Amino acid sequence: YQRRVHGKQWYQRRVHGKQWYQRRVHGGLVEVTADCKDAKCERVKFKNVPAFAVALDREIDVPELGKVVVDVAYGGMWYALVDVDALGTTIAPENGRKLCRLGEMVKRAAAEQIPVSHPENPDISGISIIVIRGPPSGKVKEAHAQNAVIMSSGDFSWEKPETWTGAIDRSPCGTGTCATMAVRYAKGLQKIGEAFVHESILNTTFTGCLVETAQVGQHKAAIPTISGQAWITGMQQMILDPTDPFPEGYTVGDIW
Repeated sequence: YQRRVHGKQWYQRRVHGKQWYQRRVHGGLVEVTADCKDAKCERVKFKNVPAFAVALDREIDVPELGKVVVDVAYGGMWYALVDVDALGTTIAPENGRKLCRLGEMVKRAAAEQIPVSHPENPDISGISIIVIRGPPSGKVKEAHAQNAVIMSSGDFSWEKPETWTGAIDRSPCGTGTCATMAVRYAKGLQKIGEAFVHESILNTTFTGCLVETAQVGQHKAAIPTISGQAWITGMQQMILDPTDPFPEGYTVGDIW
């Protein structure tokens, strides 16, 4: 059946203990399956839009770092991907500040030097996020690789080193894992139907799989799925009082 949530159209059905949803988002049509038992969701899997690589082993110039080799792929967002070894560090919580700084620098340089646009939706353009990838930590025996996905946390300027920072995704990142698999597929490192267990900086995992081939413009693509588990840690109720002078919130200087 169909239902509307927050102005968005969902299609839902239930089959043998699984909840199946379908929703059209900005990047395309996404299918979601929830494995449920005893009225509790135990794991969720989504089938994403086609993922594909557009640049492999591309050398870019990064101020202060010199030449760095990156890959560029679409996994629902445009990603630059770089090996952590090339940055002279490791993926670990204690290196968070350094990873954010280096990741933002490489991402910005890649965005400036490798322009990208989705062949079927030109509005989806420009590298906006980065995967720093490395070998598994050894703490999760089934993991094939580990990553740290760095997201921008404000405006960036090469003239202001204090802006060379960001935030780290605590999860292995769904679209980031899709982009990672797209690069692996393009390099012959992953086949259709093979599972790929991706480990986060906190040693949590998502399981990815490329389930079928696709074509996006001139690019050879694959349809990825991502599955994982999450927990509800709280619920919040927001109240907007008509007499509140700041109903949309506020910022103070450069600290928020």
